[in-house]
Amino acid sequence: MGRTEKKLLGKNAQVIVDILQKAYSDEMRIFHYFWYVGINMEGIGLVTYAQALKTQATGELMHAELLANRISELGGKAPSNPAEWEKLSTIGPLDPVKHLTLRSALERAMQFEGKAVENYNALAKKALELGDFVTYNLATTILADEVKDEQHTEDVLNSLEVK
Repeated sequence: MGRTEKKLLGKNAQVIVDILQKAYSDEMRIFHYFWYVGINMEGIGLVTYAQALKTQATGELMHAELLANRISELGGKAPSNPAEWEKLSTIGPLDPVKHLTLRSALERAMQFEGKAVENYNALAKKALELGDFVTYNLATTILADEVKDEQHTEDVLNSLEVK
């Protein structure tokens, strides 16, 4: 962490790092979920939506990279162990093998995308409260992506059935 940022954030830097590590853990777990389901999807989703899930996985991985970079800038390290990701994560159990049909995969995705929206909104508020405008900007950027992803997932789910 640069000396000016250290002066501005002081002890609050660790508060931000702790929150960022949780967000990083969520992103890595969600990446794995989308990637696994995209590769192993069953039924009609295999033909129609598997590639979209793999694309979404790479978006989650990009979020994780942004978070890891910010953690590093603040003097911390992103968690490296998947067991630690699960411990720090806020999204609950994922177990992608239980969600290999399109409807099931998207219904579970709606749950953790909604949680991601809540988490990035809270991170933006906390960063603003602590005067960390760099993290605030990062949080609102990722928040916008997550809102878009949640809406897209909801739209796909709503259009699955023939009316």
